[in-house]
Amino acid sequence: MSTPTLRNYLSSLVKNAQNSEIEASSKSRFLPYNLYLESQHNDFYEYQSNNSQLIYCFSGSCELKNESNDFNLNSGNIAIIEGNLKYAIRVIDKQAIIVKFKFTNELLWKNLIGKIAINTNNEQRLSTLFLDELEKTGIFLFTTTSVMWGSQNLNNVIQDYFNQADFSGAIALELFKIIILRNLREQNYKFSERKEKAFKDETLDQYIDKHYNNVSLAQAAEYFGFNRNYFSTMVKEKTGKSFVEHVDDRRMREAKRLLAQPNVSLKEIIEAIGYSSKSFFYKKFKHYYGMTPAEMRKRLFREAHINLK
Repeated sequence: MSTPTLRNYLSSLVKNAQNSEIEASSKSRFLPYNLYLESQHNDFYEYQSNNSQLIYCFSGSCELKNESNDFNLNSGNIAIIEGNLKYAIRVIDKQAIIVKFKFTNELLWKNLIGKIAINTNNEQRLSTLFLDELEKTGIFLFTTTSVMWGSQNLNNVIQDYFNQADFSGAIALELFKIIILRNLREQNYKFSERKEKAFKDETLDQYIDKHYNNVSLAQAAEYFGFNRNYFSTMVKEKTGKSFVEHVDDRRMREAKRLLAQPNVSLKEIIEAIGYSSKSFFYKKFKHYYGMTPAEMRKRLFREAHINLK
């Protein structure tokens, strides 16, 4: 079954639906999950996920929310749902095909992902990020598109479900795990849009004030609840400056403050503000203030009537 044929088949099932969701019937009942399709409805319908679920926006768009999350799902997006969670869905357009994988056993995402072998600190960080957010809010959104590897493989899983292909269940479970891990590695994820609405210039400034001497774009993005690329673009659009420019501004102000103190050496200043290279610091400082750190120190001493001779 080709993707256009699958789309037409799923669309016909959705259009004939009488309830908020329908079970996409399969003759086989030996799979670890059942498929459901969301019908066309413009109001929010509430559901209770007794077991873990995976919600896949095959096409179109919908809105997904619970008490702590509010997402727009677009074509190709994947939402991981924890068991025992109340959530609601509203279909936004008439082209939407929303597929739900509802697991029939006690499959837990923390067991599927939490038991993988961890080889690096970044792998530990990403797996912890996924599991902590899922435990805290119950939903984790992957911002995949309809042409990406993960979406294409979910299409194959859906086709296998209807074709009753051999080993469908086992293959699907492995693909679910791989899709999660690859999207974590590629940072194709986004946290609740309610966090974005709460993001303000002053909160970024407060964060940088506390962490300017030891901070990275990835760490800041994780703190504010976004993937790195999305956060970088958002900061630039909202503030007119890049994240690195904000950090450099704060470091330069601190460097100037410390230069006014006679008992602090240049080496100590460079270490205190988070630069590892003396030449890089000198280049940044001169570009920012139009003079070298030594020239700035002399000027500050002169203004404060400090004479070291």
